[in-house]
Amino acid sequence: MQGKNGKEELRKKISDIISSIRWNEIGDESVSLLRDLIRVDTTNPPGDEYEAAILLQRYFNSFNIESRMVESDPKRVSIISDLKGEDTKLKPLILLSHLDVVPANPKEWSVPPFSGEVKNGYVWGRGAIDCKGLAVCEAVAMSLVKRLRIPIRRTIRYISVADEEMGGEKGAKFVVENENIEGFGVINEGGTGAILNGKKIYLPCFGEKGPLWLKIVAKGKSGHASMPHKENPNLILLSALSKISETNFGREFTKNFIKAIDVHVVRNSKMGTILSPLLSIVEKSKAVRKILGEILYLLLQSKPKLQAMVSNTLSITMIKSGYKENVIPEEAEAVIDIRLLPGYSYFDVIEKMKAIVNDPRISFEILTMHQFSESSPEEEFFLNIRYAVQSVYNYPFFPILATGFTDSRFFRSRNIPSYGLLPFFLTEEEVATMHGIDERISIENLIEGVKLMLSIILFNTVSEKDILGF
Repeated sequence: MQGKNGKEELRKKISDIISSIRWNEIGDESVSLLRDLIRVDTTNPPGDEYEAAILLQRYFNSFNIESRMVESDPKRVSIISDLKGEDTKLKPLILLSHLDVVPANPKEWSVPPFSGEVKNGYVWGRGAIDCKGLAVCEAVAMSLVKRLRIPIRRTIRYISVADEEMGGEKGAKFVVENENIEGFGVINEGGTGAILNGKKIYLPCFGEKGPLWLKIVAKGKSGHASMPHKENPNLILLSALSKISETNFGREFTKNFIKAIDVHVVRNSKMGTILSPLLSIVEKSKAVRKILGEILYLLLQSKPKLQAMVSNTLSITMIKSGYKENVIPEEAEAVIDIRLLPGYSYFDVIEKMKAIVNDPRISFEILTMHQFSESSPEEEFFLNIRYAVQSVYNYPFFPILATGFTDSRFFRSRNIPSYGLLPFFLTEEEVATMHGIDERISIENLIEGVKLMLSIILFNTVSEKDILGF
């Protein structure tokens, strides 16, 4: 970029390009592609993404965009497609999504979950939002760059992977470890555009908490249910779970959360010159960040989703015990899902649990453990994302720390800046359909999604000189 004036000229040129597109036709194309993708049942487990990858490969082939398959296991297929830029020394922009979906029970749905039915202005089906809707927006936006013959300096690399819903071992992890993957930045799911109290806001994700799934086992003595005793493992387990669930395992306004608010919100406000130095002090003080975390946690009692962004959380998800109505079992077990903020140690948390429970009859087993992951909120790519999306729709841009985890962590492990932003504006009701019943995406959102993705692509791949002469 060449200063504020040059950036504004670039913004206007990109806006003109986006305005020139026949969006009704692109909308129809996007709906058709999404319906076809939804009709390919990629439920994971067991996972079978082959036909979905083939469908996308045919789509790219129709525009002479090269693509290839990456197979980790039979039928566990990811697709990589490249639209080459003029400067091979520049690292590519990576458009990331996934092809697998979580299970759906047809008996609970208003429409068959793999029908791709169009009804009331929506495309219905499992994966409509998570994550085939994103896969479609990225694919169509990339194809538009080719069709419009827009000169790009940086290669656009489309990657849609297998196995995200079961941890990514056979998808993103395999791709990152077995392919020559490098990038200027990754745009993926994680955050979204949201409609809160009727107002639209961008909530992009710069980082994700780390999941820790623990099995807690209580050992006791079996016996006849008519003769109760204190060594009942169910009582031992319930006592332990009660102590754990009542414990504060850490609350904090994390360092990068403070930095993100400073860079993307405060510095752009009228109070920036006053508030920014104060936030810098807060950012450097862990004690102050913890105090703020405690205060915000209390203030957000009615907003558990927001509470989770400033606290380590724990949910009891499974309890298993017994085999007959009148028999006290020897053993009882539970599974708990813990999500840790950046900077917290899994092992410290487990040791704290052991100390709280203080019972040799209780044991802990790690089922799954993934490190938290973050990218700097000051990266050029993240700044470009903000400018790109606000150039299409000028709504507030408020970065968040995601409470879930995505495939972005595998790319961050390779030092590739990665950010989450579904290019839609979703209501709370629509968000609830992801992994839920009657998942759907509006046709309006699909069109907006392609527009936003195209803007992100162009702001990160075009040369100012080339595009202004285009």
